[in-house]
Amino acid sequence: MISHKKNRIYIWISAVVISCIVATFYYHRDLPFHHNIEAVIYSPDTTFEKKTTVILDGEKYKRLSGKHRISGEIRVDEELSYHFTADLDGNQYVYMVPYYDESGNQRTLGVIHISKNLDQVWLSSSELNSRYQLDDGYVYGPASSKRDVDDSLTKMLYGK
Repeated sequence: MISHKKNRIYIWISAVVISCIVATFYYHRDLPFHHNIEAVIYSPDTTFEKKTTVILDGEKYKRLSGKHRISGEIRVDEELSYHFTADLDGNQYVYMVPYYDESGNQRTLGVIHISKNLDQVWLSSSELNSRYQLDDGYVYGPASSKRDVDDSLTKMLYGK
């Protein structure tokens, strides 16, 4: 027969194990996100500047081991849209936008950088360049003008 004291220990151990399991499932749940970020389309080599809104929709996946991941869609000017899945790399998520050329080789269409807190975005793509006739065009937000970009972008990319 099990003593009353041992019975209590088994109950406490069971409660701790169940709590750990529940906490693990709660931590690993998918976290949906939706952000509208006021941004600017700009080219560092020209005077081109256009205000826009970047829309981020997706889910954030936390992991106990390994890197956190986000998956979703980014939209610029309601016409440029890219689906992405990116792992956290330092203080940002980075995704290389792929496309396949005529011979079936994978190439890079552009690059998406999203801050760890999902509140800053920096995007470049050849579609953006061709749409606005730019050689080197980018989208960055939050920003209301090209002048807002430099310091904020450095902090986002390098954490400084």
